[in-house]
Amino acid sequence: MLPILRTAKGAVERMTGLRIYRNGLPHGVSVALDIDKRYGIENVKIIFDVGANIGQSALAYVQDFPRAEVYSFEPVSGPFAQLRANTQHLARIHPFQLAMGSKPGQAVIHVNELSVKSSILQDRAGDRAETIQVETVAAFADRQNIPSVDFLKIDTEGFDLEVLAGAAPLLEQQRIHLVLSECQILPRTNYFVSIGKLAEYLQGFDYELLGIYEQQPNWSGENILSYCNALFVCPKLSEKGGRLNSQPNRSAALA
Repeated sequence: MLPILRTAKGAVERMTGLRIYRNGLPHGVSVALDIDKRYGIENVKIIFDVGANIGQSALAYVQDFPRAEVYSFEPVSGPFAQLRANTQHLARIHPFQLAMGSKPGQAVIHVNELSVKSSILQDRAGDRAETIQVETVAAFADRQNIPSVDFLKIDTEGFDLEVLAGAAPLLEQQRIHLVLSECQILPRTNYFVSIGKLAEYLQGFDYELLGIYEQQPNWSGENILSYCNALFVCPKLSEKGGRLNSQPNRSAALA
């Protein structure tokens, strides 16, 4: 960059508080952009949104992935009702009142006043108990005749490895292409799975780390990283030139 342009760029950045990039956003800022650069956004046809809460991620995904059907799973009755209300106008979002785990059945979830903190594993003071239905990712996909999941997002307050255990048959067959999971870099709390355990489990299926996103500083004021989202890619896509296999759009039968 010429010195005069570099000076002008610096001045504009200081005035606006924004960064200017010559060749688009750098890797690790946008999950959708990084997927688009490598595999083509149009090839993301099936998204599993595990831990959907009231639909925050689902609403973003229908914007970011214009050809995707989004299967959103939220087990808690209150947030699920909001999820359905928030997404009922969007035919590509299919809400299911289910948790995902290592085996089907029932579980007790500890419902927090702040719904994003509700957890199967953690019981905070003031939480109330609610019995929920649990399914596995693999069984759900097979029952719905879904041949492969292009993008699996998991946000389950530390229950992520249980979700992945229930997806093991699909991971083994590389029928899940990309996995995004909330995690912590160092195992300081039990609210998130550590990225080390997450990577170790997925490396058992030869999945590789592709990027770190949405890094959140600790809310207590400590100068440390609280949690982030880690994106992993299956072996056939981690190879140079790997591409997502296109599959036809399909509609879901709502539960």
